[in-house]
Amino acid sequence: MSYQFDLGDFKRYLNDKNPKYRVDGLIFWQNRIPIPIDLFNRIFNESDQIVSDYVYQIVGSAVTFSHRDSFEMTMAVEVADLPNGDLKRRALALKDWLNENLPDKSPVVRMSYEVADILGLDNFIFSIDKVSEALQHQGKKYARIFMPVEIRNQFNLIPDCEGVGADNTDMFGNIIADRYNIYRSGFSDALAIIFNALLEFRILCSGRGEHLQRLRIITPILEDVDVRLGKTTDGSLWEPGYDDDHYITLNCEHPLVRNLSEEHSKPLAELLFYMGEFENSQFSDDSKKFVENMRQIVSRSLWIKND
Repeated sequence: MSYQFDLGDFKRYLNDKNPKYRVDGLIFWQNRIPIPIDLFNRIFNESDQIVSDYVYQIVGSAVTFSHRDSFEMTMAVEVADLPNGDLKRRALALKDWLNENLPDKSPVVRMSYEVADILGLDNFIFSIDKVSEALQHQGKKYARIFMPVEIRNQFNLIPDCEGVGADNTDMFGNIIADRYNIYRSGFSDALAIIFNALLEFRILCSGRGEHLQRLRIITPILEDVDVRLGKTTDGSLWEPGYDDDHYITLNCEHPLVRNLSEEHSKPLAELLFYMGEFENSQFSDDSKKFVENMRQIVSRSLWIKND
């Protein structure tokens, strides 16, 4: 089956891999672990940043394992214990060590660009600071980092890196959980499985040296109404606001907005603008609550239908 790099096809890709990976209402089920669909969608929509973090973790493992003796003597931390939050106390020494061992033309820096290219990252620019930051993460170790075959082939060009990615490949779930301040038991393993599949999906959709195809969000262009594209506080499709005058925020993460055609964006935005204006005009608490509940219920139904 062929896939396009969009959220819907990623969900289909996961379901094709395992029918137990599925969407049910506003929940994505990874086997028996429920993940809120807005969190799942956010991980996909922010995947460029998350995958960039992954590249720097790959670089951190490569430079330290390939210079094991130098690193352990200088930093007094064994590479088997990396990444390691104890390095925060020696951040300046770590950066000096990285500058010495990662010159511009080093094999590890070249590898970082190859891996970024394979994963379809646009405009990747190597940063020593980002490598340092990656090495200071406290969590599961490099023995447990996942590498798809295409990335492993590049990584294997760096000598003396045995032991990286040799365990059960669940490291990055911990990093994503920390990114979103999630500490619920079981989430880390589920996020690792989803992220590992996301790496493979990006490779499948991009191909080496090609940009990933993305769906663009249509921003309604209207002269007589104030419609702003952003995130709503409760996840609704739209939300009224007031800033000198009435406006609405159209939720850029709502699947109806992501799938909106230019032809339909203007009339929908105009309709929602006046519905928001009506909500803003309610004075009694009961009326306000009724209209707000209606907005949330309609938004939820449209989310389920269009996701």
